[in-house]
Amino acid sequence: MKSDLTLNTLHLGVLTAELCRPDGKEHAAYILFGLSRIGKDPFDGEPRLRLMVKEVLPVEETEIKSSDHQHISWSTKRFVELLARANRDGLQLGIAHSHPHGPDHFSSQDDRNEAELARLAQNRNGEDAMLPSLLFADGELAAARVWKSPNEVINIDRVRTAGSRWRTIFFGAAQDAESPALARQELALGAGFNRMMRHMRIGVVGAGGTGSPLLQQFARMGAGQIAIFDPDHVEHSNLNRLYGATWDDAERKIRKVDVARREIERMGLGTRVETYDAWIGSPECRDALKSMDVIFGCTDDHDGRLLLNRLAYYYLIPVVDVGLALRVTTRFGISCLEADGRVTVLEPGSSCLVCRRVVDAGVAAEEALRRSNPEEYERRKSEAYVRGEGSPSPAVIPFTTSVATMAVEELIQRLNQFRGEDGAIANRVRKFNLVEDFRPGAKKEPCRICGSERIHGLGDVQPFLGRAG
Repeated sequence: MKSDLTLNTLHLGVLTAELCRPDGKEHAAYILFGLSRIGKDPFDGEPRLRLMVKEVLPVEETEIKSSDHQHISWSTKRFVELLARANRDGLQLGIAHSHPHGPDHFSSQDDRNEAELARLAQNRNGEDAMLPSLLFADGELAAARVWKSPNEVINIDRVRTAGSRWRTIFFGAAQDAESPALARQELALGAGFNRMMRHMRIGVVGAGGTGSPLLQQFARMGAGQIAIFDPDHVEHSNLNRLYGATWDDAERKIRKVDVARREIERMGLGTRVETYDAWIGSPECRDALKSMDVIFGCTDDHDGRLLLNRLAYYYLIPVVDVGLALRVTTRFGISCLEADGRVTVLEPGSSCLVCRRVVDAGVAAEEALRRSNPEEYERRKSEAYVRGEGSPSPAVIPFTTSVATMAVEELIQRLNQFRGEDGAIANRVRKFNLVEDFRPGAKKEPCRICGSERIHGLGDVQPFLGRAG
């Protein structure tokens, strides 16, 4: 089994400050983790365990028995108390400690001490209890692992940060993506950016107007793994904005995900593609969604947006939601096109789509009913209890491509900071007809999704994401 870890930049900052103090002594902290159990990784088919940092609790000076630059010893009384809390809240309790001047790997003494703590955790919380452990050395996060039992350890191969800066810390060899196709990109953004793109797992929900240009750009930027989710097939009305789609695809009702895969594989740039022709709420999509490092939401489905909205906070997987609204209006007797593009980043610390008034819970419920009980939906529609499908929305390829590029720009900013350290934008709306960008706010009182730290990084719960039905 492979394992990786996600934490937000705030928690990484707290851990670094607490464990890497200028006194040169070893320090320690407790960490509460959420778990994401992935039965089958979409790209290698193996099980994967993901951990999410929920809370950092430094070991207090009064708990420390002795400490110097080579060792630390502290009372485990609080560890036992926190085990009870972890068990009650469906979490795992772990530890972190420092080697101020190295080594940058766990010592034999660390092995003995942590094996005993893992034994204590399982004696108290049962055989499913684990002991995650992080090591900081020379001021940096240097190693991480998970004790599945006192005799079984899984090394964590990489750590991902969420927040205004998305970093990936690799433990072990992570080769640079050397390719002539990426040489010009390296000149602009650096070899480190290419390496992150090669190892990143990018999910794209919706392979239509905005998803199609996103996929084209990600593959040409050297993305190593892409998962595409879309249950629809190509229609003739898609051909004005769906990259790579042909008249023959529409005639044969080829799936949008198959067109996307075909076009990416034709590039020959080494991107691995997995496709899912199902609605993202379907159980067969869960492992894949939970395996992503970032997800781009390119769907007009309100219920799908609500699902991704929750996923971002439960699993600390940033979701970049992309929207485009085109309206034809009349001013002074002249027909005018108004075009608004929006890119919203969902993650702890940012307001969600509900608080930004992007999604409509009533429409989402109607969409869910249409999927689960089409006959009842049609009955209610005939009696005017639910809204009909309405007229098709206008769509023009320059605008769908432009708003997709806005989303790619935000990815580059979070990985590269090309706008500067404070250049991340959580919510941007472009008024194309005004040639201006705006940053609309959100409700003053956050909802129980984005405003409740209780669910941030909680991971697996029943039902999935706490959604009924």
